[in-house]
Amino acid sequence: MTREVSKLNPANMITASRFLTLPPFFWAVKNGHAQVAAAALIICGLFDKLDGRFAKWFNCRSAFGELFDAITDGICYGFCLAVVIYYDWAPRLPATLVIVMGLINTGLRYVYAKRAGRSTNYKSYAMERVVAYTAFLIAFAIADYERVYFYWIFVGIMFVVMLHDGKRMVIDAPPAGAAA
Repeated sequence: MTREVSKLNPANMITASRFLTLPPFFWAVKNGHAQVAAAALIICGLFDKLDGRFAKWFNCRSAFGELFDAITDGICYGFCLAVVIYYDWAPRLPATLVIVMGLINTGLRYVYAKRAGRSTNYKSYAMERVVAYTAFLIAFAIADYERVYFYWIFVGIMFVVMLHDGKRMVIDAPPAGAAA
Protein backbone atom coordinates (compact mmCIF):
# COMPACT_ATOMS: atom_id res chain seq x y z
CA MET A 1 0.00 0.00 0.00
CA THR A 2 1.47 3.35 -1.09
CA ARG A 3 0.43 6.46 0.73
CA GLU A 4 0.20 9.76 -1.11
CA VAL A 5 2.85 12.28 -0.07
CA SER A 6 2.27 15.99 -0.61
CA LYS A 7 4.70 17.64 -3.00
CA LEU A 8 4.80 20.55 -0.56
CA ASN A 9 6.83 18.94 2.21
CA PRO A 10 10.01 19.80 4.17
CA ALA A 11 12.33 17.73 1.96
CA ASN A 12 11.11 19.29 -1.29
CA MET A 13 11.25 22.77 0.26
CA ILE A 14 14.92 22.21 1.09
CA THR A 15 15.53 20.92 -2.43
CA ALA A 16 13.85 24.02 -3.89
CA SER A 17 15.83 26.32 -1.58
CA ARG A 18 19.01 25.24 -3.38
CA PHE A 19 17.97 27.55 -6.21
CA LEU A 20 18.41 30.49 -3.80
CA THR A 21 22.17 29.84 -3.77
CA LEU A 22 22.52 30.46 -7.52
CA PRO A 23 22.18 34.29 -7.61
CA PRO A 24 24.85 34.80 -4.89
CA PHE A 25 27.11 32.30 -6.67
CA PHE A 26 26.71 34.14 -9.98
CA TRP A 27 27.31 37.54 -8.36
CA ALA A 28 30.39 36.27 -6.54
CA VAL A 29 32.03 34.74 -9.60
CA LYS A 30 31.17 37.76 -11.76
CA ASN A 31 32.75 40.10 -9.23
CA GLY A 32 35.73 37.90 -8.33
CA HIS A 33 34.66 37.03 -4.77
CA ALA A 34 35.89 33.45 -4.50
CA GLN A 35 35.00 33.07 -0.81
CA VAL A 36 31.37 34.08 -1.37
CA ALA A 37 31.17 31.72 -4.38
CA ALA A 38 32.58 28.92 -2.23
CA ALA A 39 30.08 29.67 0.55
CA ALA A 40 27.15 29.55 -1.92
CA LEU A 41 28.43 26.25 -3.33
CA ILE A 42 28.85 24.76 0.15
CA ILE A 43 25.33 25.82 1.17
CA CYS A 44 23.93 24.30 -2.03
CA GLY A 45 25.76 21.05 -1.25
CA LEU A 46 24.56 21.02 2.35
CA PHE A 47 20.97 21.49 1.23
CA ASP A 48 21.48 18.62 -1.22
CA LYS A 49 22.57 16.41 1.65
CA LEU A 50 19.82 17.60 3.99
CA ASP A 51 16.86 17.07 1.67
CA GLY A 52 17.31 13.29 1.74
CA ARG A 53 17.65 13.30 5.52
CA PHE A 54 14.48 15.39 5.90
CA ALA A 55 12.62 13.01 3.59
CA LYS A 56 13.52 10.16 5.96
CA TRP A 57 12.91 12.09 9.19
CA PHE A 58 9.51 13.41 8.10
CA ASN A 59 8.54 10.25 6.21
CA CYS A 60 7.88 12.20 3.05
CA ARG A 61 9.88 10.24 0.47
CA SER A 62 8.26 10.17 -2.94
CA ALA A 63 9.02 9.47 -6.59
CA PHE A 64 8.44 13.17 -7.25
CA GLY A 65 10.98 14.14 -4.57
CA GLU A 66 13.63 11.82 -6.00
CA LEU A 67 13.08 13.19 -9.50
CA PHE A 68 12.97 16.78 -8.24
CA ASP A 69 16.28 16.26 -6.40
CA ALA A 70 17.95 14.81 -9.51
CA ILE A 71 16.68 17.66 -11.70
CA THR A 72 17.79 20.22 -9.11
CA ASP A 73 21.27 18.66 -9.01
CA GLY A 74 21.56 19.03 -12.77
CA ILE A 75 20.31 22.60 -12.83
CA CYS A 76 22.34 23.85 -9.87
CA TYR A 77 25.65 22.19 -10.69
CA GLY A 78 25.18 22.76 -14.42
CA PHE A 79 24.53 26.46 -13.79
CA CYS A 80 27.59 26.77 -11.55
CA LEU A 81 29.77 25.01 -14.13
CA ALA A 82 28.45 27.28 -16.89
CA VAL A 83 29.22 30.36 -14.78
CA VAL A 84 32.81 29.32 -14.00
CA ILE A 85 33.31 28.49 -17.69
CA TYR A 86 31.91 31.84 -18.83
CA TYR A 87 34.13 33.82 -16.45
CA ASP A 88 37.22 31.72 -17.32
CA TRP A 89 37.56 30.15 -13.89
CA ALA A 90 37.43 26.66 -15.43
CA PRO A 91 39.06 25.17 -18.53
CA ARG A 92 36.51 25.55 -21.32
CA LEU A 93 36.79 22.29 -23.26
CA PRO A 94 36.69 19.71 -20.45
CA ALA A 95 34.11 21.69 -18.47
CA THR A 96 31.90 22.00 -21.56
CA LEU A 97 32.27 18.24 -22.14
CA VAL A 98 31.06 17.67 -18.57
CA ILE A 99 27.96 19.76 -19.25
CA VAL A 100 27.32 17.98 -22.56
CA MET A 101 27.64 14.56 -20.90
CA GLY A 102 25.28 15.74 -18.16
CA LEU A 103 22.72 16.65 -20.81
CA ILE A 104 23.19 13.29 -22.53
CA ASN A 105 22.70 11.56 -19.16
CA THR A 106 19.48 13.53 -18.69
CA GLY A 107 18.28 12.29 -22.09
CA LEU A 108 19.17 8.72 -21.15
CA ARG A 109 17.19 9.08 -17.92
CA TYR A 110 14.21 10.28 -19.96
CA VAL A 111 14.49 7.19 -22.19
CA TYR A 112 14.66 5.00 -19.08
CA ALA A 113 11.53 6.60 -17.62
CA LYS A 114 9.70 6.03 -20.91
CA ARG A 115 10.80 2.39 -20.97
CA ALA A 116 9.74 1.94 -17.34
CA GLY A 117 6.32 3.40 -18.21
CA ARG A 118 6.32 6.04 -15.47
CA SER A 119 8.20 9.03 -14.13
CA THR A 120 11.12 7.55 -12.28
CA ASN A 121 14.62 8.46 -11.27
CA TYR A 122 17.25 6.04 -12.50
CA LYS A 123 19.31 5.22 -9.41
CA SER A 124 23.05 4.88 -9.92
CA TYR A 125 25.54 4.85 -7.08
CA ALA A 126 28.34 5.77 -9.49
CA MET A 127 26.45 8.71 -11.00
CA GLU A 128 25.59 9.97 -7.50
CA ARG A 129 29.34 10.09 -6.80
CA VAL A 130 29.92 11.84 -10.14
CA VAL A 131 27.40 14.52 -9.17
CA ALA A 132 29.17 15.01 -5.84
CA TYR A 133 32.52 15.24 -7.62
CA THR A 134 31.05 17.93 -9.90
CA ALA A 135 30.78 20.14 -6.83
CA PHE A 136 34.48 19.49 -6.20
CA LEU A 137 35.25 20.49 -9.80
CA ILE A 138 33.49 23.79 -9.25
CA ALA A 139 35.42 24.24 -6.00
CA PHE A 140 38.72 23.54 -7.82
CA ALA A 141 37.76 26.28 -10.30
CA ILE A 142 36.94 28.69 -7.46
CA ALA A 143 40.21 27.93 -5.68
CA ASP A 144 42.22 27.95 -8.94
CA TYR A 145 43.66 24.58 -7.92
CA GLU A 146 44.91 22.14 -10.57
CA ARG A 147 41.85 22.85 -12.67
CA VAL A 148 42.99 21.41 -15.98
CA TYR A 149 44.20 18.15 -14.45
CA PHE A 150 41.09 17.46 -12.39
CA TYR A 151 38.66 18.49 -15.14
CA TRP A 152 40.25 16.14 -17.70
CA ILE A 153 40.39 13.26 -15.20
CA PHE A 154 36.72 13.86 -14.47
CA VAL A 155 35.79 13.79 -18.17
CA GLY A 156 37.19 10.25 -18.39
CA ILE A 157 35.48 9.08 -15.21
CA MET A 158 32.13 10.58 -16.21
CA PHE A 159 32.38 9.05 -19.70
CA VAL A 160 32.92 5.55 -18.29
CA VAL A 161 30.06 5.92 -15.78
CA MET A 162 27.77 7.33 -18.45
CA LEU A 163 28.52 4.41 -20.81
CA HIS A 164 27.82 1.89 -18.05
CA ASP A 165 24.62 3.57 -16.88
CA GLY A 166 23.55 4.29 -20.47
CA LYS A 167 23.67 0.59 -21.30
CA ARG A 168 21.58 -0.19 -18.23
CA MET A 169 19.06 2.56 -19.00
CA VAL A 170 18.65 1.99 -22.74
CA ILE A 171 19.51 -1.68 -23.44
CA ASP A 172 18.90 -3.71 -20.29
CA ALA A 173 15.32 -4.47 -19.29
CA PRO A 174 13.85 -2.19 -16.60
CA PRO A 175 13.62 -3.92 -13.21
CA ALA A 176 10.56 -6.06 -12.57
CA GLY A 177 7.69 -3.98 -11.24
CA ALA A 178 9.08 -0.78 -12.77
CA ALA A 179 5.98 -0.17 -14.86
CA ALA A 180 3.16 1.20 -12.76
